[in-house]
This record gives sequence, structure tokens and C-alpha cells, in this order.
Amino acid sequence: MSEVLLNNLHAVLSRLCVRAWRMTLAPVEVELTVPLLRGVWGAALYEIDRLLYEILFEGKPLGTTGYLLRPCTQGPTAEPALEFVLFGPLDARGLQLVWTAWDVALQRGLGPRRLPTHLQRTQPLAWDGTLLQPSRLHPGFSLAGLPWPVRSDRPCRLVFLSPLRLLREQQLLLSPTLADLTLAALRRFSAQAPEAGKASWQERSAWLELARRQPALPFRGQPRDLIRYSGRQRAEIELRGVVGELTLLEGPGPLADLLCAATWLHLGKSTVQGMGLMTIQGEPLSL
Repeated sequence: MSEVLLNNLHAVLSRLCVRAWRMTLAPVEVELTVPLLRGVWGAALYEIDRLLYEILFEGKPLGTTGYLLRPCTQGPTAEPALEFVLFGPLDARGLQLVWTAWDVALQRGLGPRRLPTHLQRTQPLAWDGTLLQPSRLHPGFSLAGLPWPVRSDRPCRLVFLSPLRLLREQQLLLSPTLADLTLAALRRFSAQAPEAGKASWQERSAWLELARRQPALPFRGQPRDLIRYSGRQRAEIELRGVVGELTLLEGPGPLADLLCAATWLHLGKSTVQGMGLMTIQGEPLSL
């Protein structure tokens, strides 16, 4: 593999800072969904600081959103919880306003009856997804050089438990290949770090060739849609996607760094809703 490709990818990933938390809510008699919580938090943030709202929700000035909400990646919990991820630089004041907006939104209440709740626990997540001591502060971590989480010399699976929405000529890809995932990852990286990501995006043909050489089984999965309510359109919107898994017969090969970073950034369309969440499963590392 060309050192130029690796160096350019490392330059992108080193500029991508991630801060993530597991947010545990006090029990409330409302079905807690990502679209619901995103909506109430966004409304509160819009009122508290319009500029910060535009940065996180509208992607100014980069053109891509600076956050995502997703289901917990470590399996079900006894209390209602989800994971909140922020991308890019955010000063202390901005981070404080983010949490103020969450407090205000939850105090106002959820659902048709506006039932109030609050954050019982807010725990930062480390680069490997493990929980740290409760805190609203988080120094964050770079996406460069994340270790492959399972044995890299054994077959592994790239698993999508939330719908993956990749389009080609406006048509949903029902059986995405490793090359499709690679292209989606490069597109996501270049959107989050446009200056640094320009070189890797221009080298996408070389990356796609590497992906096509890596032995993989056909994608095994099925369609699954996400229904969300659009306040702007005042209607329910159907987001079509697929869930399933792609097996890499000889591990990730030269795509390890790229795929590890994609587990945090997600892939495809509507990532802010938690879509395109990828987990890596395989034979555990020996301790």
C-alpha cells in the first residue's frame, strides 16, 4: 500500500476530534426515540444560541452537521439511554450551552403530555467505547490510529444494526460492497475535515481498488426503514435503509484505520438520526 495514501488518510483522521457520552435519562412514560430527543434538544438550542445551533445542526461553515445521536452500542440498559457524539472543536462556553439546552429540553417535557425528565448520568466514552467516570467535560480523542478491536488476521464482520442508507443514482443500495462502504467513509471524512480531506477524496480510486481486492462475502441483510417526524415539513418522513452484515474473510487489511474511524462518524445519509452505525465483530483480542 502506498505510504502517500496512508499519510494523507492519517492527516484527515488526526484532525477529526470526537467527544462522546452515554446519556442516561430518568424513567419517563414516553417512547424515547432519537428523532424525538433530537427535536426537543434542537428546539432548546435554537432559542439559547442561534449561532451554535447553526454550527451543529446546519453545518455552518463546513456544510455538515457537527453531532449525532445513536442507540447505545453496548447493548440494552436497565434505564433509558442513548449516546451523544460531537465532532470538531467546541470551546468551554459552547459545550456548556450544549448541556444547558439538554437540561432545558428535558425539563420542558417529552411527548404529547410534555412529561418532564432529566439526565441522571452523563458518562464520557473512551476511544474504544468504554465508559469513563461521569462528567459533562470531555477532552475528546482523535480518530487517527485507532486499534482494530478484534484479531485483525481473522475473519470479521462489519455489522449494521441501525439502517444504512447509501444511494447510487437516487436508488438505495440493498447489498452494499466493501468498496461502497469505503467510498462512503471517504466522503464522510472529507465533509468533516474538508481541507485535510481533499487529498484522500481525490485518491478515492486507489482506495476503492484496495477495497475490491480485500476478500469479502456478499452483504447479508434486509431492508429496514426509519420513520421520523419533520417539524419543518409537518409530516412523517420515511428513511429507507438496510441492516445486516458484511464479512471480511481475511480481516480489514489496509482498510483498518478507515473502517475504525467510520464506527464513530457513521456512514451514509441521516447519520444525525443514528443511521449508518457500524460495529466490528469477530474473534476477541488475546489479553
